[in-house]
Amino acid sequence: MALFDRARGYLTVRMRKDWNFRRVMETAPAMRWLDAQRGERILDIGCGEGTYNYRMARCGAVVVGFDLDLKALRAATDHHGGRGVVYLQSDADAIPVKSNSFDTVVSLCVFEHLHDDGQVLREAHRALRPDGRLLLTLDSLSRPDVPKGWRDRHRKKHAVRQFYTVPTIKAKLEQHGFQLNRSKYLLSSSVDMRVIRWSYATERMHPVPAAIVRTFLITVGRLVCTWANARSRAENGWTLLIEASRV
Repeated sequence: MALFDRARGYLTVRMRKDWNFRRVMETAPAMRWLDAQRGERILDIGCGEGTYNYRMARCGAVVVGFDLDLKALRAATDHHGGRGVVYLQSDADAIPVKSNSFDTVVSLCVFEHLHDDGQVLREAHRALRPDGRLLLTLDSLSRPDVPKGWRDRHRKKHAVRQFYTVPTIKAKLEQHGFQLNRSKYLLSSSVDMRVIRWSYATERMHPVPAAIVRTFLITVGRLVCTWANARSRAENGWTLLIEASRV
């Protein structure tokens, strides 16, 4: 029974991320940009349930994930712990790690929720070695066809404190000792907006049809959206992916 409960818990954690259209479209490009290497020391700010940490460790990286949510950290330890991964409970304003000790700091879908993103950038800068890199995904919702009501509901439902664009994050990065190397808006086409509407609709469905629709979105929907964005150079989008380096 314990093994069954453990397996069920693992699948629940995985499906919340891997069967969520918006989350997959945000994090899959980020993991490609990260391209974790053997021996690379990676600090994950706001690791949650550790969904992506085991993938980094599987590449041979040494990963320290931290979060303030003790329940999420227990799930991370249970389902995504093991060799090459360490989890800590900590506030992002004061990270309990040595200065100049990491090659990469990564934070996926976290910065928009922070009380003081500037202080967390200062901590990331301190934790990174000289020329170390910073990789972030950030809520943007900057497309002109995103209604104000959507932004307001998104802010309230997900406790979002700020939205980002390339100019706003570039200014913050430079203020705290980083140089923006590259950026990319994700979920940036009108097709994406339609599929996002469907993904939100599944949250109000019965679990069975919701699972069917989510499966369709994560397979066919993902392919269609990838095709729609293949040749576009987006100037806005639902999410913003950035990579910067410490200077």
